[in-house]
Amino acid sequence: MIAWTSPVSPPATPKDGVPCVDADKAGENGASAGGVRAGPFGAALRQQHGGVAKFWVAQAPYKGRAEALIKIDHVSSGTVAYYVRDAAATSIPLNDDGTPTKDPIYPGSVLLPADGHIRITITIGPASGCFALTL
Repeated sequence: MIAWTSPVSPPATPKDGVPCVDADKAGENGASAGGVRAGPFGAALRQQHGGVAKFWVAQAPYKGRAEALIKIDHVSSGTVAYYVRDAAATSIPLNDDGTPTKDPIYPGSVLLPADGHIRITITIGPASGCFALTL
């Protein structure tokens, strides 16, 4: 299954050795790995399982505009989905007091399986990180 959020060419597929963190232990706001950030994880993501889930990614730290490639592997079935987020589609979220944060994010949605182990690998420019979790 392939899903695209914009008509751009995906960046190169990450090589073996992409650092992977246990997102089951990540906070509700997100986690960092290999120069990328992503979220939400925890209960916020698990409550959305089995369908469309809101999911943002970002560079950590921000190094300029680049397309973002999101690869979601359902470990049990071997099903893989790819999402590309266009660099022009980034947005800057606001803090609780209404001031802008310093780093833009790539907002959007992904499709998640109903249950099982998944690995989410994100590549933005030269940075790649992996997040493993159980739904």
